[in-house]
Amino acid sequence: MTDGPSTPTPRKKWGWMLVLGVILILGGIGALVHPFAASLTVLTISAIAFIIAGALQLWIAFNDETSLGARLAEALLGLLVLAFGVFLLANPLRGLVSLTWLIAAFFLALGVMRIAIGLSVRERTGWTWLVFAGVVSLVLGVLIMATLPGSATGLLGVFLGIDLISSGIGASLIALHMRNH
Repeated sequence: MTDGPSTPTPRKKWGWMLVLGVILILGGIGALVHPFAASLTVLTISAIAFIIAGALQLWIAFNDETSLGARLAEALLGLLVLAFGVFLLANPLRGLVSLTWLIAAFFLALGVMRIAIGLSVRERTGWTWLVFAGVVSLVLGVLIMATLPGSATGLLGVFLGIDLISSGIGASLIALHMRNH
């Protein structure tokens, strides 16, 4: 006799994980086929997130019991984040360029960090792969910057598509592993 409803084993849930994987893969293919629409979707979601974060930061600033200076800094941060979100929604094409510049800067910083870390651990096996990954990130950052503003209209959508496809493949492989074990 059991004390309650039985919990399904992971093996019984593999089908749902496979469905998730297939949906992610199809979404990724859609994003690659329509990168501009996917880029606008990323921009809209980002803008809404910035607006919500800015509003919450303002609420915190007005309800915090810290010093006046800290509250002013919190309010200024909230206004800045909120304004960026509104800017993205009000100017989607400029917003795409702004987000793409941020991604390029991220890749450049990531590349420098990876190379620095790789060079600092030269005594370890495989350090060259980390340096190589850093060089790839640097090249991506430079390529993005060199192709702006033209690349901005589809780059975020391509990145979203690649991420969705890789996530979908991962979920599908996990599902097949769950089914077999």
